[in-house]
Amino acid sequence: MKILYCITSSSWGGAQLHVLELCKDQVNRGNEVVFVVGNEGPLLDKVKKIPQVKIVVLKSLHREVSPLNDIRAVFELRGLIKKEKPDIVHFHSSKAGTVGRLANIGLKSKSIFTVHGWAFTDGISSRFKKNVFRLIEKLVAPFSDLIICVSEYDFKIGIRDKVINQDKAVVIHNGVPNPKNFNTSDKTIHNPIRLVMTARFSPQKDQKTLINAVSKLNKNDFKLIFVGDGETLSQNKKLVKELGLQDNVDFVGFKKDVTPYLKNSDIYILSTNYEGLPISIIEAMSYALPIIATDVGGNSELVINNGYLVHNKGELIDALNILRECQ
Repeated sequence: MKILYCITSSSWGGAQLHVLELCKDQVNRGNEVVFVVGNEGPLLDKVKKIPQVKIVVLKSLHREVSPLNDIRAVFELRGLIKKEKPDIVHFHSSKAGTVGRLANIGLKSKSIFTVHGWAFTDGISSRFKKNVFRLIEKLVAPFSDLIICVSEYDFKIGIRDKVINQDKAVVIHNGVPNPKNFNTSDKTIHNPIRLVMTARFSPQKDQKTLINAVSKLNKNDFKLIFVGDGETLSQNKKLVKELGLQDNVDFVGFKKDVTPYLKNSDIYILSTNYEGLPISIIEAMSYALPIIATDVGGNSELVINNGYLVHNKGELIDALNILRECQ
């Protein structure tokens, strides 16, 4: 079987890890894989290490809405699908899902779209953008042979907003490989306690609320590590300085491997405005970390009896205090 995977951005996040693992798995199964991405970045670097995968960088495929580029991307991707003749085309991210399904209209390849959080999900602040993206999805959804939601939450949103046909959609939760050379009996609790959040710095994530929450703790009681980079990094660094937390909060930047930070921390925190089903939480769970997460998206499907779901800064502070005393 021949499968063409397409994702918009080669940055690093849950959707990118998801696609990387799919490429590896299908190659191991003996299937032929074509990988299409809109730019260069960490994901592309990792896929290049799989020699059996054919790579195509489609520079017209951008995350930002641009009618000229988007039309060009549709025709370029359509030409590629005609040339490669894959049995399945599998799209990830909203832009690739839209462009890809339009490109595949009338072709013989089966079309799959995986939802890593809807572009119109609850928590996105702009009502105009939500309405536009919801309309776009309604228009292109009929050109899907299957829509995969990574959480029950996304499935319910899709049904609620009438963008998916229940008979052509399924829920397949994200997962991660079991950690190597890790034993829960080897874990030790640190003093001061170590908190960690692994996420890009973007309007979607809410490192600001976490920083404000830990500022209410005794400075001798905690050390917070942020793993990741992005557009809101400088704002959060400025906030840490204003609150006098430079000795308590470390920004270590983007890391190809977050394992050392998860293995050597005591509590994982994901403060965020909206989500699909965060792989970062699943990774933290695989290292037996208790979780504190904002109650959005599919987080409630992961945090059940292994931590706390919170709705505001006050609840986040309470959860931190409870878990700190339990460690």
